[in-house]
Amino acid sequence: MMGVLLLWLIPLAASAAPLDDAERAIKDGQPAEALAVLDRFPPRTDTEILRKLWLTGVAYQRAGQAQAAVAPLTRLVAQVPQNPTFRLELASALIRSNQTERARYHLEQVKGTGLPPELQTRVQTELDRLQKPKQWQGYFRFALIPESNAARRTAAETVNLGALVFTLAPSVRQQPANGVELGFGLAALPLVSDRLRARFGADLQARIFDGNAPDDVILRANTALLSYGSNGRLLSAELFATQRWLDNAVYSRSAGLSLSYARNLGSRTRLSVQGQHEDIRYNAGRYDVLRDAASLQLAYAASGQLMLRLGARFENRSSRNAQAAGHAAGVTVGGDYSFAGGLRLGLDLFYDRNAFDGVHPLFGVQRLDRKLAATLQLTNQNWNYRGFAPVLKLGVERQKSSISLNSYRNLSASIGVTRSF
Repeated sequence: MMGVLLLWLIPLAASAAPLDDAERAIKDGQPAEALAVLDRFPPRTDTEILRKLWLTGVAYQRAGQAQAAVAPLTRLVAQVPQNPTFRLELASALIRSNQTERARYHLEQVKGTGLPPELQTRVQTELDRLQKPKQWQGYFRFALIPESNAARRTAAETVNLGALVFTLAPSVRQQPANGVELGFGLAALPLVSDRLRARFGADLQARIFDGNAPDDVILRANTALLSYGSNGRLLSAELFATQRWLDNAVYSRSAGLSLSYARNLGSRTRLSVQGQHEDIRYNAGRYDVLRDAASLQLAYAASGQLMLRLGARFENRSSRNAQAAGHAAGVTVGGDYSFAGGLRLGLDLFYDRNAFDGVHPLFGVQRLDRKLAATLQLTNQNWNYRGFAPVLKLGVERQKSSISLNSYRNLSASIGVTRSF
């Protein structure tokens, strides 16, 4: 349990007598008396504010009221994000309140603070325990998604085909769209053995627009085996099937196999790799694509406030339709930083290269797409209501293609809430 991870009370600085009285009451096993003292005490300095938050959180913990401890400890970590003791106490309260995803985040962050080896081992043991999921798990996401070019259409007004110039209709050119994004997932995870679980799940992702971009809905069903090991090891094998609709018409169906492996490299770095084979069948064009893909990611806890990421992906597509066959590769660089005050900023940069084998029948060249994208995500540790956390995302995306109709730019925003359960 997280109890073994907790450090005992530490004085932030010499302060007013009521705070000393509250600390003594906690040490004497009288958290209710400590809470009564703290409730009457108005802090006057920043140091007193921080110390009152700390003592209040610990007192609620010792009184068996973990849910009540989350709010003051969250405010404390937001104000002093580099302090590992505060994060460990908050993680303990979150675990006891069944908010395991938030607890895992703080335990991963604390690994970058240079903990003593013994405490680092205890943190990893707790992470290994939390990695084994509950019997049921799920998530819900809702967001408003205004975009300058949600359909990823060209901004060009004309195209040249040899000596001929054609004017494009406004309906096939770039135009802004407003929409909503919905995401819902639910999975059952029955226990097979102490280190092995099965997983049976379904996910629904939907982007519904105002008519200026096609509605896009994806339903995915999966079954998997998950094997858990020490030091953060996780091996999974998954069978999945998907169906995609564009504007209420079936666009594609697919089925495939995915294998993934993750483990820690030292105390601060985590490696994740994945391989996938997928058979995709497109309804409109009546052709099939066999897609083989691989990806890897390294995550590094540089400090208690900074998490860095580096990723790469590779893809090969085979098809009797040469314009669908081809290969792709991409890289991702990003990270998250937690500021004092609670603001958490995430930034990811993407570069992707996608080449197609066939020669386009109208343009007479092979299609080659190069895409650059950046995503900025803002959250705040203090903004959380009954597990719902607001998230703001801003994105910019630009693709240059050897086929002018496939070149585009898009600016996007996402303002929504998310919750895991």
